[in-house]
Amino acid sequence: MKRFEDSASLRAFVLAVLGAAACSTSSDNAGGASGGMTGTASSGGVLGTGGGFASGGVTASGGRAGTGGGVGSGGATGTGGATAVGGGVGTCKRGIAANTAPGAAFYPAVTWWYNWAAKGSGAQTGIEFVPMLWGSGSLSATLPSGSQYLLTFNEPNFKAQANLTAAQAASYWPTLENKAAGLPIVGPGMNFCGPADQCNGTDPYQYLTDFFAACTGCEVDYVAVHWYNCDLPSLKDYLEPGGNLAGFEQFGKPIWLTEFSCDGSASASDQEAYMRAAIPYLEGNPKVFRYSWFSANPIPNAKLINSDGSPTALGQVYISLPQSCP
Repeated sequence: MKRFEDSASLRAFVLAVLGAAACSTSSDNAGGASGGMTGTASSGGVLGTGGGFASGGVTASGGRAGTGGGVGSGGATGTGGATAVGGGVGTCKRGIAANTAPGAAFYPAVTWWYNWAAKGSGAQTGIEFVPMLWGSGSLSATLPSGSQYLLTFNEPNFKAQANLTAAQAASYWPTLENKAAGLPIVGPGMNFCGPADQCNGTDPYQYLTDFFAACTGCEVDYVAVHWYNCDLPSLKDYLEPGGNLAGFEQFGKPIWLTEFSCDGSASASDQEAYMRAAIPYLEGNPKVFRYSWFSANPIPNAKLINSDGSPTALGQVYISLPQSCP
């Protein structure tokens, strides 16, 4: 995937991508169980146009979610998390997106994880599992008892992913709210998409604007975003308003950065350098409620977890970085 030296070059690339309908992203399959990704780079420094690796991989790319309306104050208590409308100082934010459950060595530095599915795996380690209803086919899934939050549709603007128009996503929301049964709901996980003929809209900001217009009164307590560009300035530009990009803070809801790392072309040292730059920013940004590093087979140099659940060398770095929570 392409990396950008500054926000200006990122902006130019985003415009070129949208103009040429050449954005892309990826994630896992409609069941959210064995995912993967393939494809081209995208404006968010994202991976693939979707598709499926075998078990053990899922990913997505640059993206974000949520806009304007929705019931809910945007904060809820979870394992290691505190109620906060704006993200909240003192909230334990650090999580992992992976098919392999993090082992006990990750706790308490890592307080939550998810695997693009409604159910987790692995031994109980004190780390909160957050279920996801990946697409419309997941709406009949049973959520684990004790769940604290609900993640929703994975990159629905990608036809190779959840594959829902904004209007379709809105039409399923009452069913999703019933399934949540009072749990705080995280909005669709969004990303730039392309080529245009493989997308339900290339621009995630516009998708979410259309979604909220079609879903007046829907409960959306948080927005979810994905990002795979390998530098801190573009991450800030992606989230914050007033820069070259519109920023997801515009939607007025706390943000879950549910997938981020460098892309698959980055070395292990690149991954570590970006991690060390990005995490202090995410810890200190009160608009970011939670974040989860992408750790799965499609980006081997970004993996945090060995097959037995123990930390990789990069996982040890992830554990060691300072946190702002109690």
